[in-house]
Amino acid sequence: MSVDFGNIVRRAFDLAWRFKSLWVFGLFAGGMSTFNMDWTKKVDAPEADLGFAYDWFERMGLPTSLVPSEMGVIAAILLWVAVLAFLFFICHLIAQPAIIDGVNKITRGGQYAWGTSFSRGADFFWRFLGLIMVEIVAVVALLAAIIVPAIVLTPITLLLTVPVALVLFFFIYHTFRLAEVAMVARDNAIADAIIEGWNLLMQNKANCFLLNLIMIGIGLCFMIVLGIAALILYFPINVLVLALTDNLVAIFMLAVFIGLPVALVLGGYTGTFFNALYVQFYFRLVEPPQPATAPARATE
Repeated sequence: MSVDFGNIVRRAFDLAWRFKSLWVFGLFAGGMSTFNMDWTKKVDAPEADLGFAYDWFERMGLPTSLVPSEMGVIAAILLWVAVLAFLFFICHLIAQPAIIDGVNKITRGGQYAWGTSFSRGADFFWRFLGLIMVEIVAVVALLAAIIVPAIVLTPITLLLTVPVALVLFFFIYHTFRLAEVAMVARDNAIADAIIEGWNLLMQNKANCFLLNLIMIGIGLCFMIVLGIAALILYFPINVLVLALTDNLVAIFMLAVFIGLPVALVLGGYTGTFFNALYVQFYFRLVEPPQPATAPARATE
């Protein structure tokens, strides 16, 4: 079966641009951008009062910049990041099925509404959690199959198993990505979704491989364009932040408030694009387009 990749790529770009409300789902479903801030500048600390700490850190071979006064801040930041990561994962379990539902309705003539898709995503929360757990088990088993022989036998074994691992990762990735769409589109159980994903992959291995190449190519283009944009945008932001303060906490907060909004927009758009691309790919596999008997009308 041949797939018109040019058409689905164009429609993914168009959909991601026109339906900006999907960016909220796209941000959490995948495509989170990063923002680059220079936090490497040391924060002044009263060495006279914390001389014992500096001596202990030097004896342990640790950087003296991590004095107790700073370690509390760092611990707080790490805790904050851990909480955000957990919340991001929870949001992902809702956003992933939600964006699949939204793209499905937009591209196949349904009535798209952000609230309805959000509700649909919440309905699939536990099933998506189960699907991700199964995928994690599969990936961990594959990593164990690669690493254990290399440790037990010889490092040469690792070189021999890496090509096989790449092939197996290919099968795992597309099986579960197709299963995600099947689960939402057909309201499947976890096992049924995985079976459908596997069967579609087996019947369309060449198309899945071509999609991989297209996604890698577009991803590299995104990285180059966004990298240039980030260099132009974030360099003056870095200069501004460091000119305003030397305090670690202040630098962190300014970095978040100045850089994060841009990162959220870029992450939302890229996440929407790649998810829209894959959802359309799934429907091209299960519902090949038929010759139109009448001119099709574009829908918003």
